[in-house]
Amino acid sequence: KVSASAISDAMAGEAAARAKAMGIKNAKFYTSDLESVTGKYNTVTCVDVAIHYPTEKMAEMVEHLCSLADERVLISFAPKTWYYDLLKKVGELFPGPSKTTRAYLHPEQVVRDALKKSGFEVAREEMTGTNFYFSRLLEAKRV
Repeated sequence: KVSASAISDAMAGEAAARAKAMGIKNAKFYTSDLESVTGKYNTVTCVDVAIHYPTEKMAEMVEHLCSLADERVLISFAPKTWYYDLLKKVGELFPGPSKTTRAYLHPEQVVRDALKKSGFEVAREEMTGTNFYFSRLLEAKRV
C-alpha cells in the first residue's frame, strides 16, 4: 500500500492520474503540507521538498519524517557548501527566468544529526547533479 502527499492539489491529481494509467491500484494521493502528514509507514520518502523549508526548520522536519517511519527514511536536500552558496549568489545577479531560485541550502550535518537523534543511521548516500541542480540523497535505517 502506498500513501503519497503533495503540497498542491494539481501535483497530487497528476500523480494519481499517472498511477491509474500505469495500473497501480494500491496508492492513495492527497494534498498536505509536510508538517501535517500523519500515520505509520515502513518507508518514508521526502524528495525535492526540503529546498522549500528554511534551515531553522530542517531538523524538526527530519525528526517528524522519522516519527512516521518504522524502518527507513529517504530524504533529499540541497547541501550547503561554499561552492553551492557561491553559485546561488551568482544566480542572484541575473534577472528574469535565469535568476536563482529561492531554494534553501541545508548543512548536511543538521540532517545527519536529526536522523541520529531520531534513532536512524545513514546506510547509503548519493549526490545528484545536473547543470544547476544539486542534491544529496540519504537513506537512513532505524537502528
